[in-house]
Amino acid sequence: MSSMPSETVICERLAAGDGDAFTWLYEHYQPKLFLFVFPLTGFSRQDTDEVVQDIFVKLWLRKETLVTVQSLQAYLFMMAKNRLYDLRMAAARQLKARDVLAQQQEDAHTDVQEKVQFNEYHEIARKAIARLTPQRRRIFLLRNESGLSLDDIATELHISKFAVKKQLYEAVRDVKTYLKKHAGLDAALLALIFTSLK
Repeated sequence: MSSMPSETVICERLAAGDGDAFTWLYEHYQPKLFLFVFPLTGFSRQDTDEVVQDIFVKLWLRKETLVTVQSLQAYLFMMAKNRLYDLRMAAARQLKARDVLAQQQEDAHTDVQEKVQFNEYHEIARKAIARLTPQRRRIFLLRNESGLSLDDIATELHISKFAVKKQLYEAVRDVKTYLKKHAGLDAALLALIFTSLK
């Protein structure tokens, strides 16, 4: 499957249990899903890997139903959004478990707002990454999209490991600052999202 097959063909082959079709789909969409999910997990590689792997496991288990899917990318991104939304809601419940009454009072008017914020957050996070300097953005993506170690990045860019670490720290700091300024999320939720960066 070296050439790019149509999504209809991929879905038909996958529904029939074709492992090569699944391999092609994984290699083609895993990087896109990673970039989509990564900012929404607070830039946690572990959480992102778990979410993405969970999506592909569910996709394989549901493979017989894929013949009705019109857009694989839209389908996968919807699965990711649903999974991430479930994770955020669970985290929010843990955070607010100490005050059940306050949670009940807030639920009525925050549910719709949180769904809107979720969609806006993804766009804002992508803008934050795009605003990084070329060097910081490249290091950021090499680390988090390609999964390279600090040593590997230093070798590829012909700079010191210390320089890579410093640029990566500043990139994360810049993204966090931008999100805090533009995401419009409450302080408690931001603190939860960025715990993995500390």
